[in-house]
Amino acid sequence: MTARHLIEVRDLTFGYEGRPLLFDGAALAIHEDDQIGLWADNGTGKTTLLRILSGLAKPRTMTLTLDGRTITDEEGFRSVRRHFGFVLQNPDDQLFFPEVLDDVMFGPLNLGLSYEKAREAAFAALAELGISDLANAESFRLSGGQKRLVSLACVLSMQPDGLFLDEPTAGLDKGARERLTHVLQGLGGPRLCVSHSMDFLRAVSNRLVTIRDGHIAALDFDGSGHFG
Repeated sequence: MTARHLIEVRDLTFGYEGRPLLFDGAALAIHEDDQIGLWADNGTGKTTLLRILSGLAKPRTMTLTLDGRTITDEEGFRSVRRHFGFVLQNPDDQLFFPEVLDDVMFGPLNLGLSYEKAREAAFAALAELGISDLANAESFRLSGGQKRLVSLACVLSMQPDGLFLDEPTAGLDKGARERLTHVLQGLGGPRLCVSHSMDFLRAVSNRLVTIRDGHIAALDFDGSGHFG
């Protein structure tokens, strides 16, 4: 059986004023069993693509569907964000409360879980990432790598169907990076992960893509590219 397209983007055109287009008629389909790794040079649009898919940046043209439904407005993008947890490149943008546990509980509480269920989900996400000891830590005192793991815990606590990850290993030491790799390898569901590390993407992905000449191109696992 062919896997269904959970998210499909076609005819994506995007550029900043006075600069060459980042995307010019680009297309990408994320199937329900895809763990996609996106590697490309700096400035080619990796983060911008995640922002577009999450509704945080508006392209000049695009047709976007989620599970066969065309997304055209903010309500539709909220649906995308409910299905896909979005881990930002700057973790400070996802941490709002003085204590880590409050940050990780915030999403489940917003989804309507009781305080006890939200607390349970938060501790489960922290434990999965090996950072339960940070539950009562002050968010502003965390290192950059710790903040990155906590921001991922904030998303995992909501148990999304899939993930958009923007440079999740940045600032992580070797042990934390290995722990994150192990966690991602054990997660099912669709995923689009942006990273400058090809070794990391090979470890956590079953499909690799890049951005070339305004299009999204397939990459072989040896790093050689061809248009898919």
